[in-house]
Amino acid sequence: MKINVLATSLCLLGAMAGSAAASNIVTDLQPATNELAKRKPGQEVALGDASDAIIAANERPFYGIVALMQGGEIRYVKSSAYGQQLAPTLDSRVMLASQSKMVTAALVMQGVSQGKFALEDKVNPYLASANLPTYDERITIAQLLSHSSGIAPQGKANRFTPGSDFQYSNLGYQVLGQLLESQYQTDFSTLVNGFLKEHGVSGVEAQLGAQQGLIAGIEASSNEPMEYEVQMNLLPGGGMTGSAKGLLNYLSALHGGKLLSKEAYQAMVTPRMQRPHRWQQLYYGFGVQVNQQGIEEYSHSGYLPGYQSLSLSYPAFDTYLVVLENASWPIDERNQAFGLHDKLRQSLRDALMDEAKAENNASASTQSRL
Repeated sequence: MKINVLATSLCLLGAMAGSAAASNIVTDLQPATNELAKRKPGQEVALGDASDAIIAANERPFYGIVALMQGGEIRYVKSSAYGQQLAPTLDSRVMLASQSKMVTAALVMQGVSQGKFALEDKVNPYLASANLPTYDERITIAQLLSHSSGIAPQGKANRFTPGSDFQYSNLGYQVLGQLLESQYQTDFSTLVNGFLKEHGVSGVEAQLGAQQGLIAGIEASSNEPMEYEVQMNLLPGGGMTGSAKGLLNYLSALHGGKLLSKEAYQAMVTPRMQRPHRWQQLYYGFGVQVNQQGIEEYSHSGYLPGYQSLSLSYPAFDTYLVVLENASWPIDERNQAFGLHDKLRQSLRDALMDEAKAENNASASTQSRL
């Protein structure tokens, strides 16, 4: 099936929200340390064995690739083919769907650092000066980044008072893409690809039109292959492509301080709005989900027919996990579609929290002998 992608017609994980109310939060996270980044002998094997067991026991089959990076090295890879296809490799490219938002948000934060605009600026003046459609006059750039703008299609009333609630919005990221184009006088794809190349990140790409060279994405319920022709209304929020290796390199560069200034990065990962979600107590910063329960965790999911994904970042442990599937299950069947992702996440979190506890106990024991 060939899809001419329209952002307004796809959930891109907006439907994954739960029923909890959203709320404002302003909390500064402390800069990550890498004291726990050194891996212990045998730990990679234990994590790999646990992941293998989770995938083998899952209620539905896994088609795609799981990859774990620790200390800058790939420590675990699990790949499984759909039908007669070849199994994905670390370099196989897929539609990243909403993972794209992490790249767009970083590009916006670079623009803030370069003085192109400020986070609290109203977006309409920038749009009007470029003869682009305008929206509710109260909407700021920060609100678009954090899905708290309530933006509605042109001509319709805003969904709520900007800044007062959370509602996942691909339109908001489309507008951010237009903002970047107007201020840099360069098309969005060129801006993204130049930004990534400048910082030595390969394997993630922004491209309009027919997407070539992807590993085929299948809708599991119909066994139907998907083909994508991406337009600008989707590209900033859900239309980029990438590989497991490329996404891991991006996450490591972003959270390792290689892409943005400390101030810009800190603003990006500060929790802004509580996001209703099956994980509970999940917050959204700028283009990234933030969880502070137990350990510091940054994440994002992605979903388009034929492709579903998850990325997890634990900078304090220098640990990054990506799950890229080239098969999709119905998004309204959340446990079937995303239960495997949740189990892999919980296994990794448990292992890292056990490591942190062991380190703390060892430190306390040393201190008691001094």
